[in-house]
Amino acid sequence: MGDLDVAGYAPIVAALPMVVVAFLAFAWLARPLNLLSVSAEAASTRGVQVVQVQRTAFFAASLATGAAVSVGGPIGFVGIIVPHLVRLLVGSDHRLVLPASICFGAAFLVGCDVVARTAFPPIELPVGIITAVIGGPFFLWLLVKRT
Repeated sequence: MGDLDVAGYAPIVAALPMVVVAFLAFAWLARPLNLLSVSAEAASTRGVQVVQVQRTAFFAASLATGAAVSVGGPIGFVGIIVPHLVRLLVGSDHRLVLPASICFGAAFLVGCDVVARTAFPPIELPVGIITAVIGGPFFLWLLVKRT
């Protein structure tokens, strides 16, 4: 279920270069992603190389996800909850959504970790259980809302 018990800085430092490369790629892709959110055709007519941008975005997302999972393990639903809430708060501009998602996602995960460590005092739950308890109903709400 994943947890945030890292025994030192070595795993974090090992994952940091991949995270930095991924976030630099996302910063570079903010404008093309805004155009792609309208449609691929609209982005293409405005000079965006759609296939290249999509491949770069998938690669950057895979790199960031792999680095995060290698340190914390699989902690589900953070990637579903946080971006949707951030879009409600700051709008759909990726120049704002990406950095706000980083900050809000970190705060959300730390908050869930605090709950996981303090909910049942002698037992320390994996943080993935708390995110699943919050994320499951949120995901169902998203599905019901869209239909």
